[in-house]
Amino acid sequence: MEASATTAKVAAWKSIVRSLAQSGSQSLERLLSTDLTTPTGTSVSDDMHLRHATVNILERASQCTVIVSWHDPTRCSYSFQLWRRFDATRPGICSLSGIVINTGDSIYKPISKPRPINASAMMLATEVESRLAHESLEDC
Repeated sequence: MEASATTAKVAAWKSIVRSLAQSGSQSLERLLSTDLTTPTGTSVSDDMHLRHATVNILERASQCTVIVSWHDPTRCSYSFQLWRRFDATRPGICSLSGIVINTGDSIYKPISKPRPINASAMMLATEVESRLAHESLEDC
């Protein structure tokens, strides 16, 4: 009975989204055709949901970590989230700037247990360092 209730809720939301859409664009139809009841793997196209987030670098915690404030009204909110520097293992989009991230680029990504909802998010290390440098200049 619980599965049918979930299916009914998904169907209701799909109906609402369709009625709000001005035209039947392919991207809307693709969104509505996805199964919203099961988690999906992460790919570059999955980074689209991360673009709703407001991201602020709060401070440097160590040489390779920063504290981030991440607020996404559509998915999650983390006021003080630890992010660590890594090399990107997949392509993506920088959550700070929207710049394309290539495999091997130096990035920051969230680290915590259990796995955070925004675990697939990445920020280019150059963008993080630039913002931290800008913040320290404002303190003068």
